[in-house]
Amino acid sequence: MRTLSSDEVRAADVNSVFWGVSTRILMENAGAGVARVVKDLTSCKPCKVAVIAGSGGKAGDSFVAARHLASDDYEVHVYLVSRVIRHEDARENLEILKNQHNVVIRDYKPGVPLDYDVVVDGLLGIGVKGAPKDLYADAVRAINSSRGVKVAIDIPSGLDPDTGEVPGDVVRADVTVTLVAPKPGLLKAPEVVGKLVVVNIGLPPNALRAVGPGDVEVWFRKKDVKARKGEGGRVLVITGSKEYVGAPWLTALGAWVAGADLVYLAAPEYVLASRFSPEIIGLPLEGDYLTKDSLKEVLGLVKKADVLVSGPGLGVREETRGFVKALLSVAREIGKPVVLDADALKLISREDLAGVVSIMTPHLGEAAALMGVEPAQLISEDSVETRINVARNIVERYKTTLILKGYVDVIMSPDGNLKLRTGVGHQDMSCGGTGDVLTGLAATSLARAGDPFRAASIAAFVNAVAGELAYLIEGRSSPTNILKYVPQVLKEPLKTALRIKELRGGSENVR
Repeated sequence: MRTLSSDEVRAADVNSVFWGVSTRILMENAGAGVARVVKDLTSCKPCKVAVIAGSGGKAGDSFVAARHLASDDYEVHVYLVSRVIRHEDARENLEILKNQHNVVIRDYKPGVPLDYDVVVDGLLGIGVKGAPKDLYADAVRAINSSRGVKVAIDIPSGLDPDTGEVPGDVVRADVTVTLVAPKPGLLKAPEVVGKLVVVNIGLPPNALRAVGPGDVEVWFRKKDVKARKGEGGRVLVITGSKEYVGAPWLTALGAWVAGADLVYLAAPEYVLASRFSPEIIGLPLEGDYLTKDSLKEVLGLVKKADVLVSGPGLGVREETRGFVKALLSVAREIGKPVVLDADALKLISREDLAGVVSIMTPHLGEAAALMGVEPAQLISEDSVETRINVARNIVERYKTTLILKGYVDVIMSPDGNLKLRTGVGHQDMSCGGTGDVLTGLAATSLARAGDPFRAASIAAFVNAVAGELAYLIEGRSSPTNILKYVPQVLKEPLKTALRIKELRGGSENVR
């Protein structure tokens, strides 16, 4: 049975808004679903139902359920444990409920007897962890003391949705009506959950299948107010060659604008002589191309960095092949994650990547090299399903997390996680350098999110939104324009993504 963690649910709620289904609609569907379950459980007419509500989204679900039950001649009493309803949609639904003449609403008081046929737990949802306290704890005990059928919305209050742990008082439900999919903790505590019923609340499929603003909001770790230099991530970009001086800078700047505190660019002097940016810490390496000996010059920094990056502008000479193999060997030895793109992808074998935590960001041409086939073979058959199959082939072969770039990005991890980047982005992003920026974004996202699949998802979405925003505002999705809009996307992912929809108007089709 598929489960959704509390973080996955939070991300899906935000993504749902981007795909046009508001949290208000989701709440309406959830409450209506709970009411249907209660009706199926009861045969008495009229039935007395108590709804015990907290202050968050779960309270809003319970208010909607109360309204639906009242409209079917149930005698409904709503008890408010909190005088302040924090969730905006819940506040609106409470105001609607106050206008229903056959619903009684009162403040919850300790010791109140809940002599009802059904008691609905609308107290604490998946966003609240730890033992219920004060009045909430008393309300949990009151629910458990009721003779009525106990129905919990989404999770029994007091149960950890992800671990199934019970740190204190917990509602011991007869029925748990969980929304969208079971939470992992529900399957670990059947004695608390009771009968488990899953209710479809109309979540758009892309809220889970596609990367969206929720992925950024939930998994891109924000810096603490007391953060010190380096806590936002240390990224070492070690790449470049005499022929290619721009790509390494774009990658380093991608990592920088994404919020890494320290970005180092170790590259041949030809690269660093261009001095694109004073924010990037340049480390000149001997020679026109990187070799396995190049690592000796920066080995101390390799050990300090959170993420290593290589590939853009590297070149595909035999000495650079030796460098990539040596880099991956060191990464394996000291346990450093690596982001690889461009030329590095043409120089590695599956043996080189064995035991290395990595993200690779190929386009179809580079994917063909990884698979050992001609690029034309993949390009001529390009479709979403083909792209998924190509990604699966590479992930299974190299045991890496992958962003297969293109008109639709395919993000896939070795453990089978799959997401698409679709609905944002622009065909103008096919210009050179946009992938180099993506590589830098993936590096900082990995430093912030920790998990490669989450980092890859974040990077793909942020790059696409910044790229389309650059086109709509500047008229060009150039790499430097994309860099300009990345911080805005990271700061307000949902607001920025919705702004794209406003700006599109009659513009040409997007990816």
